[in-house]
Amino acid sequence: MRAILTYHSVDDSGSVISVSPVRFAEHVRWLASGAVAVVSVADLLSLPSASTAVAITFDDGFTNFETTAWPLLRDHALPATLFVPTRHVGRTNQWAAMPGGSMPPLPLLDWDALGRLADQGLVLGAHSRTHADLRVLGDAAMLDEIAGSFDDIARETGRRPDGFAYPYGYLDERVVRATRTASRWACTTALGPLSTRDDPHRLPRLDAYFLHGPARLDAYGSLAFRSYLSLRAAARRLRGQ
Repeated sequence: MRAILTYHSVDDSGSVISVSPVRFAEHVRWLASGAVAVVSVADLLSLPSASTAVAITFDDGFTNFETTAWPLLRDHALPATLFVPTRHVGRTNQWAAMPGGSMPPLPLLDWDALGRLADQGLVLGAHSRTHADLRVLGDAAMLDEIAGSFDDIARETGRRPDGFAYPYGYLDERVVRATRTASRWACTTALGPLSTRDDPHRLPRLDAYFLHGPARLDAYGSLAFRSYLSLRAAARRLRGQ
């Protein structure tokens, strides 16, 4: 089983985007145990479908990534990708819209911090410029959000990303076509492991919000884990999420 894990904020707020530091440390201990291979997203996509492996991703770039998450990942040599909404760098996550439940206003890393983390091995990915719903934008504005976020990261850090994460997971055929021109792969918020049928620009992920109870990470790949994910994914589709 291959899968991409998604985290946002590591904090004790209990919000829909948050994982507690204690829970995250538990995840890191298991990930570092050797039970699965932990690789970059690009390497995960190249592995045989029968491989037991994960890639770790974080969305948005909260300052607690540097203070709480990255030290654990770095010290255990666990690779990770951080998706950056470039015009909110050094500001907060108070986007124009915040669907999906209450989210605390939290500070975001600045360019100096992002460059420092990249120097230490963190992979940066693009996450649009303003965390906009790309589906509602005109063609020019949509392209500016997507391609512009890649340009911003390249200009500020000297590293051009390979990957993209759709803000809110919102996409349609037009958005995906535009993303193909800027990236080698792109992540959605669709809940599930990877399969041989996946479009590299519509990659599913496993949100850490769901990685508890029957889907604890230490049950990764088991029948119970897969069944739980299938049920949750079906419920989300019914709700239109």
